[in-house]
Amino acid sequence: MPKTPPPPAPLTAPDADGAFASFGPRMKALRRLKQMTVEELGDAIGVNKAHISRLERGLKTPSIAVMAKLASALGTTIGHLVGETLDRADIKVTRQSDLAPRYLADEPAQHQFAPLLHGHSVSSFEAFVVYPGTDGDAVRAQHEGQEMLYVLAGTIDVVFADRTERLRAGDCIHFPGYLSHSLSRVGRAQARALLVLSAR
Repeated sequence: MPKTPPPPAPLTAPDADGAFASFGPRMKALRRLKQMTVEELGDAIGVNKAHISRLERGLKTPSIAVMAKLASALGTTIGHLVGETLDRADIKVTRQSDLAPRYLADEPAQHQFAPLLHGHSVSSFEAFVVYPGTDGDAVRAQHEGQEMLYVLAGTIDVVFADRTERLRAGDCIHFPGYLSHSLSRVGRAQARALLVLSAR
């Protein structure tokens, strides 16, 4: 007696291992880029903020109707939301030829900066190649968010109120921006570091 074939699987949206693997993080990134809160996005598409939160954490899979509303509210397409297409603005390349260091106006320490992100912030961070001068105390800084410095070449002192951290090529430091600090090059050789500033 022939076996009865199993019933066909119900038609469902792609699972989290497929097209929706990056849906939540992409949705969250687009929301933040639009400077919308979870509650504001929920209001814009007619769902509560808890539902938005579950979508962003990958705990729920959106219906096609919800995806269409999200795409509209976030100024994108469904294909972009599920990772099938890329927005040209998603990937930014800065060529070495564009990274000539620039002196900052009225910069007594002669620090130089080369913006890696075309001079703009991307979502919540900015990145530069910094070439510290020798007079760090002349340009002490404090700012919101976090700061990370990764030394690419030379030796750099990061000076805080009660301590100095000396960094050499390959060393990395991270600290909250509210700490008063300054950078200075050690020795005559040019120093170079990757500087990343976050808004949070």
